[in-house]
Amino acid sequence: MTHYNIIGGGIAGASIGYHLISLGAKVTIYDREDSGQATNASAGIICPWISQRRNKKWYRLVTTGAKYYPDFIKTLEDETGLDTGYTRRGSISLFKNEEKLALGYNRISKKKDDSPEMGEVKIIPKEDINHFHPDLNNQYPGIFVEGGGQVKGRLLLHALKTAFLSKGGKWLTQEIPDDLDGYKIYTTGAWGRYQNSGPDIRHQRSEVLHFKVDSDVPVHTPVIMALGPIYIVEMDLNQFAIGTTHIDTDSFEAVPSKENYEYLRGLAERYFPDKKITDVEMLVGLKPYARDHLPFIGHVDDSVYVVNGLGATGLTAGPVIGREVARSLMGLDTELNLEDYNYV
Repeated sequence: MTHYNIIGGGIAGASIGYHLISLGAKVTIYDREDSGQATNASAGIICPWISQRRNKKWYRLVTTGAKYYPDFIKTLEDETGLDTGYTRRGSISLFKNEEKLALGYNRISKKKDDSPEMGEVKIIPKEDINHFHPDLNNQYPGIFVEGGGQVKGRLLLHALKTAFLSKGGKWLTQEIPDDLDGYKIYTTGAWGRYQNSGPDIRHQRSEVLHFKVDSDVPVHTPVIMALGPIYIVEMDLNQFAIGTTHIDTDSFEAVPSKENYEYLRGLAERYFPDKKITDVEMLVGLKPYARDHLPFIGHVDDSVYVVNGLGATGLTAGPVIGREVARSLMGLDTELNLEDYNYV
């Protein structure tokens, strides 16, 4: 039996390991727990239908990922008894004016024919925004997509690791040995730029501010895609995350910057006017990108497989990539044509 060694324990590596071992494979995951891992800092928005990207291969990947989420989460939570923080309360995309709102509605709503899991799509006048998000600035109208959701990266990763270990997998917090034998799957994220083979990887630094809002209305809220683009997601009752900054960098420094803190804090005050805001934490994630911002998935030689370049859609695509890669390696049919993502 092939022994699969996965190098990198973020969402991609953990998902591949979980799906492989669920199919009866022997798997070891190596993870150094580097600061700046994208999974831990991600807001976990699952709403690919609102994207304006035109890359059909990318869109097929992320929409398949969103469709897979409900069944995947149910299975994982049933197996572990753990909460992944996955919710589907919809999403609202805000628009600067009525003209852009109409264009946005036309663009988003016509995708429903191919993606019924989107659910209802409707325009929300700015005076009705507070019916969905009582404390939010109601300066802008929006488009509500019922199927939009989110997942908490830290909780999902913990559940995947727990399930993986319960099925007999090994998870080692260390570098891989120099003499490591067996099949290797590299899911090293931003650190993939140091590999000797595979796609060229670059990364961006993103920062996210978590904060509390002093409010007498403890309600659950949809994901907000604000102007900028900026997102606002609920992390707990009256607690939100706002992001994100995207800065190209060669550094692996994961300490928040004062400049970006002040920028995000200013946005929080703009979108929550007349509310007392208290900082909770500031997180930094290093998001890896490959050519054309399209994830790379495939062999780079007979015994080395690479998954990288997931960028800002790692949590949307990671679970289904795990399923598809595991099935492919075990000789089973896949829903996606993985050759679409193997361009080395």
